[in-house]
Amino acid sequence: MSSFEATKKRLKNIHGRIPEFPEELMRLVRMTYHIQKRMKDLTNSALRKYELVDASYMVLAVLYGSDNETSTASTLGEACMEKPANLTRVCNDLESQGLITRGNRPGDRRCVMISLTDEGRALAEKVLPEVWNKTTRAYDGYTAEEVKLLESLLKRQLDNLEAIT
Repeated sequence: MSSFEATKKRLKNIHGRIPEFPEELMRLVRMTYHIQKRMKDLTNSALRKYELVDASYMVLAVLYGSDNETSTASTLGEACMEKPANLTRVCNDLESQGLITRGNRPGDRRCVMISLTDEGRALAEKVLPEVWNKTTRAYDGYTAEEVKLLESLLKRQLDNLEAIT
């Protein structure tokens, strides 16, 4: 039995009590949460041996993918979807491990710049394949066309959400 069956049953019960409850759409919302949780768990299982968690991995991955492996703190927070306080904590941990450095933008002391160190780059290059080898298994059996369709549908959903907030 799927781990999602109990959730489906609860949603059906709610619909039985509140007929206008949008059961199908709420099932999609809940499924999204379940998928996100499982992906986070898979990512964390790959990171455990490096003493990293998904938030620190995201900082390393975003910096690795950034121009000059450097980002402002605000851009990094947006890209990692982390609140400033949590990003500061994560960056403190990564800096103490020698994986990133922080400094001010020349000419603007208010702007914090965060960069990968050589050690951070080496770790990112080691960890990225381990994470993608686990997480991309979620798409096993999908055709290339199905992947494109799913991306298109999820992009539309994200656009809808961004229009609301």
